[in-house]
Amino acid sequence: MNTYNQAELTTLKLADIADLYNQYASITGDKPVTKFRDKATAVKRTLGIQEIAAPFMDVEPEAAPEPEAAPEPEAAPEPEVTKATKAPKKAKVGSSKGNSKTDMTSLLEIAKERNNKEESIAEAVFEAVNHFSNPTVQQVVDQVVATYKKPRSNVTITQGFVVSTIRYFVKEGSLKFS
Repeated sequence: MNTYNQAELTTLKLADIADLYNQYASITGDKPVTKFRDKATAVKRTLGIQEIAAPFMDVEPEAAPEPEAAPEPEAAPEPEVTKATKAPKKAKVGSSKGNSKTDMTSLLEIAKERNNKEESIAEAVFEAVNHFSNPTVQQVVDQVVATYKKPRSNVTITQGFVVSTIRYFVKEGSLKFS
């Protein structure tokens, strides 16, 4: 899936931007939209969700294009130089609100017990935390994605949805990073 910068998104129709947003939403687990109120909102929200979805697509969001220079006269072809590969980064999933990120290598533990509904995502997350001794966020996410399906629709969930759920429980105080 391609990523787009702000200039490219502003050239698209609102319906096309909404379709693109919904493609990213299916990756991150966010709710799809039917339409946007205006183009500025559509572009801003799509850039935000694209940033969240990029780690799952193995693609970095594009930066604004460099201004084009005048064509240079043709010279002898230069030998091709291959790019050096970068060291892999830690897998992080971010939020479009602020700069908060969740380090997938952080250890999780239950801070306080909570009464979870049967077959809920909360029950699945807490069971996954209890399943491992000193689990990382990535282990819990992988476990929940592999075992949990939405109850009525039987649809699998995305990693982004599980990470958002974990961040909610950390903010609530039921889980904590150690």
